[in-house]
Amino acid sequence: MHNRIKRLEQLVNDATALIARLKEENGVLKQQVELLSAARSKSASNTSAARDLADFKAKVRRRLEKICSRIEKFNDRQPGLFEDDDE
Repeated sequence: MHNRIKRLEQLVNDATALIARLKEENGVLKQQVELLSAARSKSASNTSAARDLADFKAKVRRRLEKICSRIEKFNDRQPGLFEDDDE
């Protein structure tokens, strides 16, 4: 009978230790979830910044294309104006 009580006490102690360890792991997992949700919201907020950057790049690209077309137009009117002198 004494052995059964000791075994039961050992099982209770093991279960208590396991519960304590699981609580610690749960705390760590909660922190990771919070970090991941913060990172997700940060990346979601960056989508507007990414769109703004893409719009800016598109505007710059259009401006450069217009400038290039003007240069080509002036070069067609006055040949040799923007030619390389490498020859």
